[in-house]
Amino acid sequence: MLGGLLILLSKFKFGLFFLLGKLKYLLVFLKFGKFLTTFASMFLMVWVYARLYGWVFGVGFVLLIFVHEMGHFLTARRVGLNVSAPIFIPFMGAFITMKDQPRDAVTEATVAAGGPILGSVGAFLCAAMYLLTGQDFWLALAYSGFMINLFNLIPFHPLDGGRIVTAISLKMWLVGIPLMLLTALKFFNPIIILLLILGIPQIYHQWKLSKTGYYDTPLSTRLTFAVLYFGLIILLGGGMTYIYGMHGIIE
Repeated sequence: MLGGLLILLSKFKFGLFFLLGKLKYLLVFLKFGKFLTTFASMFLMVWVYARLYGWVFGVGFVLLIFVHEMGHFLTARRVGLNVSAPIFIPFMGAFITMKDQPRDAVTEATVAAGGPILGSVGAFLCAAMYLLTGQDFWLALAYSGFMINLFNLIPFHPLDGGRIVTAISLKMWLVGIPLMLLTALKFFNPIIILLLILGIPQIYHQWKLSKTGYYDTPLSTRLTFAVLYFGLIILLGGGMTYIYGMHGIIE
């Protein structure tokens, strides 16, 4: 009987090691599966825009969005927040999900600013490539990059601007709400209307957080974010205005 029990235990031990070995490969697959989801959604988005505007612009446009999202991703990791890899959705852009919530408005604003900062660098690099090569598609990509990042700076949740201004003043939402309404009426874009709908509950959420000290930010920090925020708006708006008047390329 003892011998039979030992044989049974040895088989169980072998089965356990076999199962653990398989779980190791499963964990590796799940880890890389996250990246596969990112790249699969990215390639889908490239294909959609390539069908509409050609492969060169489609690839460049999606890469600009990728650079923007990586700005959020890298900044979040730098401040110690666990976030997902970017997921791309055609005609909507891309997003990352935060598995950890920001501890205060400064952390939230820092992560939010990472996207437009790196995204603006990408757009200006496209403008520099146009100056070096004279190829018009670089100019079109630069204009698109300026526009994407500038739109995201509207001070309205869930856009980046709505999160950045939490470290400046929530009163700036009073500017963001009519701006979003005007944009929705002018372009009648369902994505903008969806953003408006998603942003309405945030007003109540922000009001609740204001009673917890979440937005208690030193004046010097508020001024720093204000300079960064309005500086980005001036740079991006200036870039769009400059390109708009060049050669009649962007109409």
